Amino acid sequence: MKNLFITFCITCSFLCVGNLDGKEYLVKQVLDGDTIKLETGEIVKYSGIDAPKLLKKKNSGAEFYAREATKYNKKLVFMRKVRLEFDVEKKDQQGRLLAYVFTKNVFVNAELIRLGYAKSAVVTPNVKYKDLFLNYQQKAKEEEKGLWQEMKQDTETSYIGNKRTHSLHRPSCNYVNKIPEKSKIVFRNRADAMKIGYIPCKYCKP
Repeated sequence: MKNLFITFCITCSFLCVGNLDGKEYLVKQVLDGDTIKLETGEIVKYSGIDAPKLLKKKNSGAEFYAREATKYNKKLVFMRKVRLEFDVEKKDQQGRLLAYVFTKNVFVNAELIRLGYAKSAVVTPNVKYKDLFLNYQQKAKEEEKGLWQEMKQDTETSYIGNKRTHSLHRPSCNYVNKIPEKSKIVFRNRADAMKIGYIPCKYCKP
């Protein structure tokens, strides 16, 4: 039943476009996992979602999964034409456009949540896709996709990181032996590695 609801919401998002401005814009720059710059020079913040930030503070490291979120956002929209759909509030306090972003066949905001590259961050009065976003988030969380891997509990007494690739491994992982000694870093727990942007290895899944 939940899958039918999600499918229905996605279909409606493409058919019921009350605040879609009808224009297409070329994306000239991807600033992070939920923010882009259009050919017009305008900055668009994806409405209703929040992706990890590349810089938490000046001179600090990236948040967990920020690089991956930015990279995937770039894959979806960079140098592509997008359509913008607006809700009640069209701009945030920084003057950025708040929009639901669509490529030819992808609802970008929803896709980022579905795959764990962003969290739902619906703020009134922009609540048009609240239920869809929350459903996608719950499923991604249950499956520990993307940024939700940060919530896993420790199963090792230590972990090995690769400073060059920012990947995190179990000590028994075959890839550990391929890491140059100068690039190795030992973490006592997953949380310490996650805080500075290390990403779990896809093979040993620490």
